[in-house]
Amino acid sequence: MRIKFFALATAFIVFTIAVQAQDAPSTTRLESQHKPTSSMASHLAQYELNILKTLDSGNAAAQAQAVQTLRELEQMFPKYPFEQSLAPLEAKLKDEKADPIVRHLVALALDELHSDGGDSVIKDVAATCQDKGLQTLCNALLVKSTYK
Repeated sequence: MRIKFFALATAFIVFTIAVQAQDAPSTTRLESQHKPTSSMASHLAQYELNILKTLDSGNAAAQAQAVQTLRELEQMFPKYPFEQSLAPLEAKLKDEKADPIVRHLVALALDELHSDGGDSVIKDVAATCQDKGLQTLCNALLVKSTYK
């Protein structure tokens, strides 16, 4: 009788832990490492606006850092839509005169937004881009995409 009770209690504990683990919100590695605060979350719209201003600057290094910062914010706040960023990122990705590194980072940022609009632009660039490296990256990003 004791063995049955012990086995039943152990099964119940394992089941309870499994259910609690599934109910816990999933976090990205960046989110768990940096532990975003509610203050950061309340200022996301302003951060996004500042990043977009930097993206319009003529400095390629600043643009690359701005896009990388946006990517990190996307990972830290996966539920935030970053709607204001979509059109400027699309324009930068399609701009053949833009810095190639910035364009690669923009393609990654658009992919991480998980939006049909971003996937559409990535698909367009993959079909029309003269930069073979960017074209290859865009095709690779579309492999996991559900966009048709």
